[in-house]
Amino acid sequence: MTALAGRIALVTGAGSGIGRGLARGLADRGARVIAVDIDGAAAEETAALVGGIGMACDLASGDAVRALAARVEREVGTVTVLCCNAGVGPGAPVADMTEDDWTWLLGVNVWGVIHPLRAFLPGIRREGGHVLVTSSMAAFAPNPPLGGYAATKAAVTAMSEVLAAELAGSEPAVGVTLLSPGPPRSAIGTSQRHRDADSEARLVDIDLERQGYDWIRWRDPAEVAASALDAIEADELYAFSHPELVDRVTARNARIVEAFARAASQPTRRPPST
Repeated sequence: MTALAGRIALVTGAGSGIGRGLARGLADRGARVIAVDIDGAAAEETAALVGGIGMACDLASGDAVRALAARVEREVGTVTVLCCNAGVGPGAPVADMTEDDWTWLLGVNVWGVIHPLRAFLPGIRREGGHVLVTSSMAAFAPNPPLGGYAATKAAVTAMSEVLAAELAGSEPAVGVTLLSPGPPRSAIGTSQRHRDADSEARLVDIDLERQGYDWIRWRDPAEVAASALDAIEADELYAFSHPELVDRVTARNARIVEAFARAASQPTRRPPST
């Protein structure tokens, strides 16, 4: 079990949506919260709501995250619960995405997890604690036009699963939880508001309710956050918020298993003799 009361918890992407829900939930469970967002005013607003501390940071910048970590250690103390939650979610056909689209998307969604892990994990391993990484159902059941987004979330999913295996049995204990939500009511549909204008960009903000998700009960961020925090306290690797999406995962896995069965039924091909 990972007790949250009394811990210093840092939440990225805390200015809105799931991040703000995590900050509220952590505070309710007795943690001292550091709310981090690229939008400093939004971070401060969340901090005011939870009696925490707000800080601005561009997570795509390693230098900025290292400076953040030094400031947190100096002014607050050692973070022992790290919630890597920041992310952006615009869409475009994979074949149309520009290099700048990929650079920006990978910078926020992948490097925005790697940089905080590199900066804060040493302290967590020293003191014991927990890491939460927010992925997405798109990593388990990707659909157009979210190929780029799904690729980034598949990357952090694999990273988190391996990290959990690497830290299993560590002393002091360090847990890892992977949160993979379906659609929450958040600001992710306007992700590009923080992006520098680029006339060549192909990524566009999208309304998921127009992308085949109109039948889903959209969760409040507080509900999604509660699922994640329950999983942290129970030291569970996986946390999901939308059980009605399991059929999409099951169907994909069935196709994968069928492909293995076809491979098993084929004769063994030996390389030609030389």
